[in-house]
Amino acid sequence: MKPKLRKQFITALKITIGLFLIVWVLSKLDWEQIRHMLQKANPLYFGGAILLFLLSQLFSVFRFDVFIRNLGIRMSFQTNSKLYLLGMFYNFFLPGGVGGDAYKAYLLSQSHEKSLKRVGKIVFLERLLGIVAIGFSLSILLLFLETPFSFLWNAIISVFGLIGVFIVLKLISRWAHAHKKRVYIGFFYSIWVQFAQILCVLFILKSFQVEGNYIAYLFLFLISSVLSVLSFAGLGIREAVFYYGAIWFQFNPDVSASVALSFSLITALISFSGIFFLFKSLRLSNKKTRL
Repeated sequence: MKPKLRKQFITALKITIGLFLIVWVLSKLDWEQIRHMLQKANPLYFGGAILLFLLSQLFSVFRFDVFIRNLGIRMSFQTNSKLYLLGMFYNFFLPGGVGGDAYKAYLLSQSHEKSLKRVGKIVFLERLLGIVAIGFSLSILLLFLETPFSFLWNAIISVFGLIGVFIVLKLISRWAHAHKKRVYIGFFYSIWVQFAQILCVLFILKSFQVEGNYIAYLFLFLISSVLSVLSFAGLGIREAVFYYGAIWFQFNPDVSASVALSFSLITALISFSGIFFLFKSLRLSNKKTRL
């Protein structure tokens, strides 16, 4: 299969999986109970969740700047943020076309006359560090998660997970040797990205007046973040993980799925703001680049 056809097939498959799962989960929800829960929701906590998600993206912008500066690319925080929001818009709302990450890499390579391969490598690198940060967060949360296994087993798995994280970081620093000193800085920012998003989910839970099982909810969120690569923009996967994970942990699956849907809606809301920069020229270097 040709690379272009293979990419289109994978994209179509992701969209199909996401749509199937989201329809499947929505068909199982008790909408009367959800309506009652939404009526009692605390808007202040939900507003805080939106701000925390924005904060997580702010850390992502700083992380991206760490690596592009190593290529000699200098952009203001404002310009970098606009470019990042545009990439989020492409990733969330434009399936089948050029992905937001690839589009960012292309624009930067053109505007600063840098190798597309080199810019693309740092875009992939920061995403990879994000996954490693999720692995780190999962290993820490496992120490506090109630499971059918003993605490000793949880601790052993957690320790092996943390060791694995640092081994992977070492391998990444060797692979991206040109950015060796910045890999750990990027990982540090990735930890803050995950921490802000974990707090975002916690605020959604507080908004819905959910009591208890917080660690389980946060654990499910991180698992869904890893599995989100299986569907377009993570839609459907996150809701399915929260719904069936709630059954496993024996708490209300309707509430759990509503938390996942709320996070997806917040992501969509922030991502959609990138449309404002879709038809504008943005000064990425000493010249304007048409976005």
